[in-house]
Amino acid sequence: MINEIGPVHSRRDGRVLHIILSRPALKNAINEEMVTSLYRCLRDAAQDDTVGAVVLEGAGDAFCAGADIKNLALGVEHTRKYSTEVLLRVGAEAAMLLHEMPKPTIAKIRGPAVGGGLSLALACDFRLADDTATLGYAHTKIALSGDFAAAYFLSKWMGAGKAREFCLLCPTYSAEEAYRSGLLSKVCSADSLTGEVEKLATRLANGPTNALGCIKNNLKNAEEMSCESYIAEEIKNFQRCRNSDEHREALAAFIEKRDPVLPRTKAAR
Repeated sequence: MINEIGPVHSRRDGRVLHIILSRPALKNAINEEMVTSLYRCLRDAAQDDTVGAVVLEGAGDAFCAGADIKNLALGVEHTRKYSTEVLLRVGAEAAMLLHEMPKPTIAKIRGPAVGGGLSLALACDFRLADDTATLGYAHTKIALSGDFAAAYFLSKWMGAGKAREFCLLCPTYSAEEAYRSGLLSKVCSADSLTGEVEKLATRLANGPTNALGCIKNNLKNAEEMSCESYIAEEIKNFQRCRNSDEHREALAAFIEKRDPVLPRTKAAR
């Protein structure tokens, strides 16, 4: 089923949910309706056990050009339903859903991914781009400090020193530069990007959903906890997997040298 209402569209392909930022005439620039719609779509995807993986992409020839600069320049805050603070919180929570939901997330990047658009891409587990992609922090150019957890993710993927350089000097990276800096998982040709994303998304969506959710939980805990606290949670996740029908079927299939027929139970939360 395809949902093409509003600035965020969605499309199902088996267990893969495609979420499409759709303001192509403005290179999918973020406005109030887009950020609130995106959050709702991601929240629903995180709770939907028929979704095994999420692909975030942009309509047309861009991923996302960041905030709608015209709206900023016109000072439209007084016409919005929500305050700037609320919208920043909603956008950050959308990014954290991409980062923490108990199923894999993939950013499919063509053209610019800058500002808040870069933040959303960096929040995903995988970032695949074609050779038209450009990545930039962008906020410095309009004297803003950043949003949607941008510096948090940049520090994780680039390291603290490179992240400071990227944010403070505000360069625009080509796809190859972004790959060398750790911001991209893979760079593809324009013709092969869709196929590579579909292959990865299908593999992940059809994999062991409960185990993948527990692995993402381990990775999140590793970012936040002491080693002792992490180990306690790691053991809980292992036991949750060990006692699951998913594990029993995967183990039997491995021993019997066949493909598993995985039961689709609730993902780890």
